[in-house]
Amino acid sequence: MKKIFHFIYCVVILSVFAGCDKGFEELNVDPNSISGEDFHPGFLFSNAQVSTVYGDDETSLYYGSAFVQHVASLSDLGIFNYQGDKYVYLESPNDQLWESSYENMVKLIQDIIYNTKEKPEYHNLYQMARIWKTIIFHRLTDIYGDVPYSEAGRAFYEQIYRPKYDAQKEIYADMLKELEEAVNAIDDKQDNFSEFDIVYKGNLDKWKKLGHSMMLRLGMRMTKVDPGAAESWVKKAINGGVLESNRDNLIINATDASGAVDYLTNGMSFILRVRTSTAGKISKTFFDFMKNHNDPRLKHTVAVYNDPNDIGTENTDPAVQKGLPNGLNRVTLENDPSYDPSLPAQEHQYSGVKRNVYAKLNGPRILVSYPEMAFLSAEAAVRGWISEDAEELYEDGVASAMKLLQQYDESAIVTDEEIKTYLTENPFVGLSDTEAALEQINTQFWAATFLNGYEAYANVRRSGYPVLTPVNYPDNETGGKFPRRLKYPKNEQVMNADHYKEAIARQGADEFLTPVWWDAD
Repeated sequence: MKKIFHFIYCVVILSVFAGCDKGFEELNVDPNSISGEDFHPGFLFSNAQVSTVYGDDETSLYYGSAFVQHVASLSDLGIFNYQGDKYVYLESPNDQLWESSYENMVKLIQDIIYNTKEKPEYHNLYQMARIWKTIIFHRLTDIYGDVPYSEAGRAFYEQIYRPKYDAQKEIYADMLKELEEAVNAIDDKQDNFSEFDIVYKGNLDKWKKLGHSMMLRLGMRMTKVDPGAAESWVKKAINGGVLESNRDNLIINATDASGAVDYLTNGMSFILRVRTSTAGKISKTFFDFMKNHNDPRLKHTVAVYNDPNDIGTENTDPAVQKGLPNGLNRVTLENDPSYDPSLPAQEHQYSGVKRNVYAKLNGPRILVSYPEMAFLSAEAAVRGWISEDAEELYEDGVASAMKLLQQYDESAIVTDEEIKTYLTENPFVGLSDTEAALEQINTQFWAATFLNGYEAYANVRRSGYPVLTPVNYPDNETGGKFPRRLKYPKNEQVMNADHYKEAIARQGADEFLTPVWWDAD
């Protein structure tokens, strides 16, 4: 019933056509194939954009954000457990990104590509879909490694019911090729499909910037495994023109402030608003970083709910704010120095996010941001790949990251004077110590990607910064070592067994410690 409602609501409210199936030959009738003069692939494109931030929140928050110690939790049970806090496995959040992508997003984007590729009237829509395809697939491959790519979503068109897993190296090569071709092919003189583009309203210049920004992101991913190719793609991206300010950010806003309709509600905000024993808190690692650096974002980020009978009242007194150490449960917490047994309800003495900023049910999901581009460009400058001033890029990254909070809520203002003071107290370390500069830039990247679990987790693996102290919770998946990926869904071992086995033979054991291609040392 939920899927039927989901379909009907999209048609009526968003004017899009959606659907998904979980079977193979006997069930594989394309849910998005609509014939007749009323069909327009732009409807599918709107749905593909919305779907990218629907049904992925648990993987991003429970694993990505928890792995990098943005958040922590006392719970070790239940559906609201932040499994990444303790490096433990739970099937639902582990599989969520895979299932939401292949059951919906991938089918939608492939439908758009098939219905626009050879039709000149849809020229720019085809290029936009190619760029959006990289947004979908780079998250999948960064989280799981080798994944179905070249044959994915082709069951209806080519009767490929069990797609092969492509090697991540080959996926990256094709995504970069697609980005380059797409941005070069965008034609300002043709239809911009503004009525179907919910993120940029048909602004083709911003689409070009987005394509080059994705190119920069993917190019920088390869710094460990193929620095030569990384440098080449990074230069090409920056020369082409990446996001230039927060006005260019890729943002998808939820629209239902009541939370009544899950498809129109920010799922991550919904999770963050749950103030029970299983609720996530700000990690001590993240809290201490901000407090020790006198970060003005702290006042807009955290709040303490220390009355268990009135969890709607925020206490913003800095004297009572503190982060929750990662890797603890209710029993082990009592031996931790941070714990005050005189306060009621264990979880309420630790800081959570401010609801009116990061936990608005109609709040935004920021998928690609200008601060990321500034920090990645600063790193490229430190490496000597570009001639731009690394210090200016670093300072621009910090300033724009602080201003970014206003895109979550207008009340979250960090003033120019506060930013100036912060940069005076935390100046760029300079180019004389390359490693120190890389650490500083990537630690600021980590701070700027708070609650963007996919990007924060990917960049920590790639750069090694910030240096996080791993947890060693009983019966965790890694023996106390930092996780490098998530596992494939268990049903792949049955439903796509041969290709699953091929991927394991090529990539390594299906476990948290097996690195993805670009993470290899």
